[in-house]
Amino acid sequence: MILLLGDIHGDTNVLRKAIHKANEAEASALIQVGDFGMFKKSENSFRLAVENATMPVYFIEGNHDDCQRWVQCRDVTRIWEDRNLFYIPRGTVMKLDGRRFAFMGGAASIDKDVRLREGWHWDEFENIHPAEVLRLFKNAEGKTIDVLITHDVPTTVCKAHFDDSGKLWFGVGKDWHDHNMDVIQHIWDELKLPQIYSGHMHRSVIGPNYRILDINELLAI
Repeated sequence: MILLLGDIHGDTNVLRKAIHKANEAEASALIQVGDFGMFKKSENSFRLAVENATMPVYFIEGNHDDCQRWVQCRDVTRIWEDRNLFYIPRGTVMKLDGRRFAFMGGAASIDKDVRLREGWHWDEFENIHPAEVLRLFKNAEGKTIDVLITHDVPTTVCKAHFDDSGKLWFGVGKDWHDHNMDVIQHIWDELKLPQIYSGHMHRSVIGPNYRILDINELLAI
């Protein structure tokens, strides 16, 4: 069994509780689906939060992460030698719990202009790069992908469950579009629509072969 954890936005108390439940359940891994929120200034809190993890704790990046730091990684990266915390780069394919997983972090910030105006964090590397998509397809070549883990959601899933009115709350027009959703859709289609788990939308959504995790949501798969 694997546990998935939704966006935590740097809340290490949520992470600590999720690890405690994963330990109790004897999960083989805990995977966080982006907007992990670990920055240099908060690393010590994360280091303390994962100290009791008996299983690997993996994370991908969302659009509220230190993307510039993480996109430099090409392989699954252990953050500290004495802690079970690992970053999974975009385009990674690996086997976990007898299933083959593919991973693609990244998403566009609908509130980019607000964050820039207010001096809040925004990372120009948040968007998925074509080379990262090619890396995933190369790693998946000749393999059957059982599970796709992304931060952003496919375009068709977004259109089925979210309308454009919410965009006005962020001060953008209804025509604003996150092109990363199209990228995720393309990846999902090319991989023949495996079960996909995502975050980013801050709402729990259940579909026939897709699942969006709400903020802080913990899900066993």
